[in-house]
Amino acid sequence: MKPAGTVQSLRLLLAAASFLGLSPSQAGDPPIPLESGMYPFQWKDAEFPNSAGFPVKVVIDGVRIRIINEHQGGAAPLGELESATLMWNAKLSKWVLGHSESARSASAAGDCSGDGPHVIDFNARVIWTCEWGP
Repeated sequence: MKPAGTVQSLRLLLAAASFLGLSPSQAGDPPIPLESGMYPFQWKDAEFPNSAGFPVKVVIDGVRIRIINEHQGGAAPLGELESATLMWNAKLSKWVLGHSESARSASAAGDCSGDGPHVIDFNARVIWTCEWGP
């Protein structure tokens, strides 16, 4: 049996993580590189990595992300293309757009090798997918 102080400390830690929008499994993740807000990104198909892709609006709200296409033309529909949770995939050392906890441990992401999650490259401001290429 755990001492009462340890149980109380654990409860406070879990409450703080919950308040910050973190699940216990997210507590060891690196910080999300961008604050909540709207940002311009490019949507790029990994099958055509040298293509410019097309511009999208990324909306970050804590760990939630929405990707919106506001430009007519091409194969992608107008409106919301993706709504997901930002997750750190330690195996790939990449941020991914997850719909389930399995995205955290996917062996492939952001490419055309299977059903892996999309990848968000915060430095290059690119969403890597295998959809709606040039």
